[in-house]
Amino acid sequence: MPPILLQAMWVGAGGFCGAVLRFTVGGLVHRALPSGAFPYGTLAVNLLGCFAIGLLFGIGEARQLFGPAFRSFVLIGLLGGFTTFSTFGY
Repeated sequence: MPPILLQAMWVGAGGFCGAVLRFTVGGLVHRALPSGAFPYGTLAVNLLGCFAIGLLFGIGEARQLFGPAFRSFVLIGLLGGFTTFSTFGY
């Protein structure tokens, strides 16, 4: 399998998981704080996603812990699907 196709599969799988996770976390927060005036679920998802991408990227770069497959799946796919703001912030 060509490397670019394998990387695209990792990103796609991570994006699917991130989107499902966003739906779940956003729904839980909206049920816990049922205020229609402010999107607390979106705020929670964006804060968690930005924190996670900053933490994982910082650790990964400082210690060279993560390989290309992990970066594609987690940093681009999972966290990119979880929150687009974390990718923008990165």
